[in-house]
Amino acid sequence: MKRAALLTAALLTLALAACPLPQPLAEVARTTDGGAVSTPVILPETALPAETVVLVDPGCNPQAQFTLSATVEDLDTDELVDARWFLDYGTDHTVLLGEDIVPSSGDPSDPRRPITPIAFLPYGYGLPPAAALHVVEVVVSNGFLGLNDPTPPLQRAAAPPFLTQSYRWVFQYAAGGRCQ
Repeated sequence: MKRAALLTAALLTLALAACPLPQPLAEVARTTDGGAVSTPVILPETALPAETVVLVDPGCNPQAQFTLSATVEDLDTDELVDARWFLDYGTDHTVLLGEDIVPSSGDPSDPRRPITPIAFLPYGYGLPPAAALHVVEVVVSNGFLGLNDPTPPLQRAAAPPFLTQSYRWVFQYAAGGRCQ
């Protein structure tokens, strides 16, 4: 019985390893209350790098570096949208990589807003390059609580009635991976 449970868990782990990370669905996060509050939506097709699991060669010279970017769509083109970038959120070595206000396009009929790209250095941040993987997330909201607010999830919580949305990349170290 125990062996069957272990085998099932191992097969599930293998099946999930081949699946791309679930990303936001634009149709789901349009509004929070029937239309009065518009939630910014990260457009998955605009995310770079395009793959959600990026293989990084552990021997890159010079050091590996990846430019991460995405675009949000917010139907309320007048409101502020904030983006927060995290490395390994929820671990004992979580790093806030940056925070940015995502400006509107200036055209009230254009709801798309590019998030300012960041440079991610997989070998940096005082973390050992031998770590198996790192997860980088960009989280957007039109109403984050302050960075010092203790409301969970820490540094990611939105003030009511606002919501957050995130997009994730996994950087896994593997021989023959990319350096940029």
